[in-house]
Amino acid sequence: MAKGSSNDPFKQREIALEEAFFKERDRQLLEKLRGELSAKEEKRKVGHVTGIVEEHVLDSLVKAGVQAETLTAVALIPLVEVAWCDGTVAPEEREAVLNAAVAHGIHPDSAAYALLKRWLEDQPDPGIIGAWKEYVHELARVTPKETIAAMKKNMLDRAHRVAAAAGGFLGLATISKHEHAKIDELAKAWDA
Repeated sequence: MAKGSSNDPFKQREIALEEAFFKERDRQLLEKLRGELSAKEEKRKVGHVTGIVEEHVLDSLVKAGVQAETLTAVALIPLVEVAWCDGTVAPEEREAVLNAAVAHGIHPDSAAYALLKRWLEDQPDPGIIGAWKEYVHELARVTPKETIAAMKKNMLDRAHRVAAAAGGFLGLATISKHEHAKIDELAKAWDA
């Protein structure tokens, strides 16, 4: 039998290996395509829910794990940031954030509530606050100033309650320097 014929066991193995390689590569490319399509669809949904059209803002939100169904949790990202700014989340801070979520209309059995709980257990990616700032900036661009002022005040009031929840040393200085700095940073985001 001639070398290279279809009955050559080495050639058959080479062909099988080549086919397996291309099947795996095709599978990876299909997975990548599915992921890209899913991200585009999620961006479209988030854009529809928020009214935001800026691609970079939508990209940041989706990369941070924000989905249309969990978008209500986005409003609470500042509270999560304040809770984490001392390096850990005290049980009282966790409770204050979750109570704020319920007051914000987030039901304990919802995906938004589950996302919020996860953010309180495992500190979210630092990029999430940048995405939130971009979100607020775009929101301020398309929303009446009075509405933005009310939203800012509401967020700051809740952030102060979360910061004060854990108390201070012997009941003094209930809000730490780090928490004050974080709250000031969050307040400035609304003014951009």
